[in-house]
Amino acid sequence: MEYPGPSRVATLGSLMGVASLALPWLTVRSSRLAEGESISLLGTANTLTAVLIAALWVVVLALSLRPATRMNAYALACLGATLLPLTLLTAGMGAERLLADAPAVARASLGGAVWLSLLAGYFVLHTSLSALKDRPCARRVLMLIAPGLILLLGLLGAFESLALSAEFTGNEQRLARETGRHLALALGSVFIGALIAVPLGIAATRHRRTERPIFLIASTIETVPSLALFGLIIAPLAALSFAYPALRELGIRGVGAAPALIALILYSLLPIVHNTYAGLKQVSPAALDAGRGMGMSNRQLSWRVEYPLAIPLIGEGIRTATIQSVGNTAVAALIGAGGLGHFIFQGLGQAAPDLILLGALSVIALALVLDTVARSAIKMLTPRGLRREGD
Repeated sequence: MEYPGPSRVATLGSLMGVASLALPWLTVRSSRLAEGESISLLGTANTLTAVLIAALWVVVLALSLRPATRMNAYALACLGATLLPLTLLTAGMGAERLLADAPAVARASLGGAVWLSLLAGYFVLHTSLSALKDRPCARRVLMLIAPGLILLLGLLGAFESLALSAEFTGNEQRLARETGRHLALALGSVFIGALIAVPLGIAATRHRRTERPIFLIASTIETVPSLALFGLIIAPLAALSFAYPALRELGIRGVGAAPALIALILYSLLPIVHNTYAGLKQVSPAALDAGRGMGMSNRQLSWRVEYPLAIPLIGEGIRTATIQSVGNTAVAALIGAGGLGHFIFQGLGQAAPDLILLGALSVIALALVLDTVARSAIKMLTPRGLRREGD
């Protein structure tokens, strides 16, 4: 089976991978805050490993320029799944060798080449898997190879000498605590936001007079920068907490979780309102007529026809709001709400790039996990007749 033409995304990824060979792979510092020395691939790995990585990227480039057949897609997927863990393993082993005789405070950080190579490998792997939609089992296996190998290497201690791993080890308990706070703020705000936004979306569908003001308010809130919205909420909450000391006893102050939660709830409204409105509007009139023909009342039509058919779009709105909330919660650390943003801003204050990466990568990982869970939940809640083939 032949697919039309070579993949431009795979070609771009392979070119990025080839370009990464010329960039620094590691940055070695005498201490956490010292100026670093850039180390090339040949300085990071032995000659055989460096030649192997270069050869694999050249092969990927050659394959990406060929017409996309099924065998070509399999080959590219296998190469992409191999290069991702190989890149990290090379960096980890190089860091261990370079720091063997260095002081305990020395650090070896991942260089730009490693990040570029990982992004390139993802491009190649993702594009190749997209070309194998008619092979779902093979796709799942190939999709799990790279993360499985990376997790295994991590458990075996292959990355312990990297500065990012050192930051994780030094902040492990705090990271777990802040992850819990991050989750509580993000999911709590979306849950409360959904309780408000879904009825608003239904009201906008049922009553034309309410449609414009609902969308105007929700859209206006969305345009306010997150830091500015936090600032707007701080002043009135601070005034209320001083006027009513009982509120301070409940934890409602000008800074902390309370203003962050309010701001995050407001940010979650627009995607949920919009998708609720769109989901109800797209219900086929024929389905409603069929329900009426069966003798259903308006309430029965809503609960047995409209809402079930609108659930996929409403779920997508909640999923979007969840991922958005995970990102915005990181900013809430600036007003004392805690969360994974603590590491990002602490790293910025201390000029510690690996601490910044620890926070940023944790936020990204959390967003990806929640996105996967939300997609699975939407799939389960979608009526069987509306599911796409292959889902």
